[in-house]
Amino acid sequence: MRRRWVPAAAVLAALSLPAAADAYRYGVPVQRSSPWPEMRHDRRNTAASPIQAAYHGDRPWGFTTGKGIFSTPFVAGDGTIYVGSADTYFYAIGRDGHARWRFKTGNIIDSAGVIGAFDPKLRTNPITFGSADEYLYHLRSDRRHMSQRRRTIWRLKAPKVSTQGQIVDWWEGNAEIGLGGTIYAGNTDGTANAINPNGTFRWRFKAGNSVWTVAAFGDDGTSYWGSLDLKVYALDRNGHELWSQPTAGFVISSPALSRDGTLYIASFDSRLYALDAQTGTVKWFFPTFDHVYSSPALAEDAAGNTKAIYFASTDGNVYAVNPAGKLIWKFYVGDPIRSSPVLGRMPAGHSGRILYVGAGNGTLYALDAQTGRRRWSYDTTSRDPRLRDRNDLNASPALGTRGVYVGSEDGHVYYVPYDYCLHRVDRRCNRHPGSDYSPNLTRVFPVTAGGNTSQTGLTDAVDASGLVIGRLVVRRGGDTKYGSMVDVPSAASLVHPNPPFPFAAALSGDGQYLFVRPTGFLRPSTSYSVRMSGGYTTGGVHLITGAVGATGGGAFGDTIRFRTRPLGGSLPLRVGARRVSAFNLRRLAIPEPAFVPSVNQIGFDSYDFLVGTVAKTRSGPSGEGSVLLWVAGAHRNRKGRHVIDPARSFAFPLLGRYRGSEVIMSGQNVPLTFSFGDVPVQLLQFRGQLTPSLRMLPGNFLFAEVFCPNVPTYGPLLVLVGLCNKQGKLEASGTYLTSGYERRGTANRRPRGVRLASLTLQRPTDQSDGSADARLSRGRGIRYPASSHVAAILLTDADSGSPVSLDYRRDTTMVVRRGNLVGAHLRIPAGTSMPARVRAYVITDVFPLGRRDF
Repeated sequence: MRRRWVPAAAVLAALSLPAAADAYRYGVPVQRSSPWPEMRHDRRNTAASPIQAAYHGDRPWGFTTGKGIFSTPFVAGDGTIYVGSADTYFYAIGRDGHARWRFKTGNIIDSAGVIGAFDPKLRTNPITFGSADEYLYHLRSDRRHMSQRRRTIWRLKAPKVSTQGQIVDWWEGNAEIGLGGTIYAGNTDGTANAINPNGTFRWRFKAGNSVWTVAAFGDDGTSYWGSLDLKVYALDRNGHELWSQPTAGFVISSPALSRDGTLYIASFDSRLYALDAQTGTVKWFFPTFDHVYSSPALAEDAAGNTKAIYFASTDGNVYAVNPAGKLIWKFYVGDPIRSSPVLGRMPAGHSGRILYVGAGNGTLYALDAQTGRRRWSYDTTSRDPRLRDRNDLNASPALGTRGVYVGSEDGHVYYVPYDYCLHRVDRRCNRHPGSDYSPNLTRVFPVTAGGNTSQTGLTDAVDASGLVIGRLVVRRGGDTKYGSMVDVPSAASLVHPNPPFPFAAALSGDGQYLFVRPTGFLRPSTSYSVRMSGGYTTGGVHLITGAVGATGGGAFGDTIRFRTRPLGGSLPLRVGARRVSAFNLRRLAIPEPAFVPSVNQIGFDSYDFLVGTVAKTRSGPSGEGSVLLWVAGAHRNRKGRHVIDPARSFAFPLLGRYRGSEVIMSGQNVPLTFSFGDVPVQLLQFRGQLTPSLRMLPGNFLFAEVFCPNVPTYGPLLVLVGLCNKQGKLEASGTYLTSGYERRGTANRRPRGVRLASLTLQRPTDQSDGSADARLSRGRGIRYPASSHVAAILLTDADSGSPVSLDYRRDTTMVVRRGNLVGAHLRIPAGTSMPARVRAYVITDVFPLGRRDF
């Protein structure tokens, strides 16, 4: 919801602003009056604000964007909030929660920006941010509307750099301003960059992998960075390496520099490190139970002495440690935390600080920084049932003059006034001081498709095509143990459903999650109980061979109960001579295991598929039938319409089973493109119930199974960090959204004036490739531009309907003549297993133009 700022509150905020502005003292040329000019507030990345938590009588609001937000907002002195979204837009939002303007880029925006000092020549406070379109943008912040060309001061394209493990040059590092006005930003190509205010490179430092952190700066201009090459770097003001310190995991956490010369930074090896900023020597490290994405915040006294370091871990804890590395307190939220904590001051008349942090359960927490007790928390979970389970607050908060701003996976920027929950009665508020989890328990809780752990069970009816996921939580004396289920003799032996149903079961690599995948449809309108029981270990290191060095364990036993939905109507997918049913499949979210969204959360959210119906059988005596679908990459054009995107690296079939309106769509060996290359997904399933409008009902599931040795570059690392189970597989689950393809769209229609002229097949042998070739013909004066259309040849078993397992995107070559698409060539690698009878389909965009049996 959105609420306008009431006049009295505006006056109070205005009166308090000058004093606060004087207290900022950033020491670098950011906007002087900005309460939060960049991701971690200041050049040392303390994430500490001098603003007191005064409540002004206003209410929370949410601003809607088109896709997920995973970057930190920054706030201008006039209250404007700036943030980028996976929908490719950069937004300026007024303090009342309404849009001031937006700026279109060519790809997702996954990093925070910065607002600079007033430029008298340009007469604006310039803002700088990066995009995955490979440009760093420098824009006018003026509130008035203007063209994109007028708003753009300059944009800087990242030069191509060859980096092992990465194939893109996205500006995913957060932009900031250092001493002298130099702009700094990291890039996925593995470089840390210093950019002059005029948009030219000052220097580039090449690390061994992506640089996503925001640098911390010393008084002498030394900058400190982390990299996915597992190292922490110190660079002098000219970009030369002073030292590097290796860790045992990716370093995505941004460093915080204390005044005594200690650098605090976390790693995916689950540790917070304290390093000597002069030498890089490790002073101490503090271990957690899972990888750390979050960046540390520093509490300092009036003399500048560090009193506490705050950070969070994907183990679900917020931690406070002292400068000697000893635990002060920890607070357990129950779901992974990637958000970085920030510090604000208590209200007038109260001493101390408040620690604000978002969590994977959609909740913004305000904790007493001294005790770790909850002051209040606010649940941002959307009331929209399609977004309710996409509520991760993986972005970090920003503190304004009157409240907290945070971006959400559901695509909203949320604003919560300071201490709102202490002044208003709201069901979203929680003032209980402790954790919501019992201090002593051994439980297997159900997990929703969106990754939320449910202590109250599955209260909503579930799809008869869905998954059952259990998560082991072990706590003793308020301390959460790293419990790992043991699959002896097998994962299936841990599962006991009633009524019985056939299923496949697998553990996550860390043993915390048990995935139960029905191999068919459950009975509609039926109450089920799934007993999960067996043994578990605690402690140790989790490798493909199991938990090594486990220090404890015990037995678990719990029952997950749910009721399936009633059987819906017929499957609303049709195949016609001139038009086929098609739908958009988008906004993938894969929250389990926690490592996956930590490295590709916005990437999944950016996937945009168009799915067309190629063939469909009638349902048999069991009520089940099959449907063959084709998936192609899509995007929104400038008019906001979904169209085929020939540049998108997606082209694969799905074979579906359906009963009524329920469907399980499966793909085998589907290559999904990541920033480091293609990952062959052994099994990719989309499960759910389709409505007549081709929207999946809430609660739909995505399931993926990857054979770890097949992952390029990072396969061995996945084993080392415990993501692969004993079978060598990474099991993952999540959810997605669908919507009917627009009626005016042409991708699912027979193209006007285009027909299939010929289709040939040459079978492969064990030694030589085979091929399939399709030739298209066009009527007089008909154009079929290759810049906006694609063609494919899909091979299937003519008897079973199963697709032949190929990399259709990689092995297909478009035949183009004078800019027109005139055919397609499919390479069939030597040794490919081919059915006795092959049915080949020629598909234009997602329409089956013709077929032939061989």
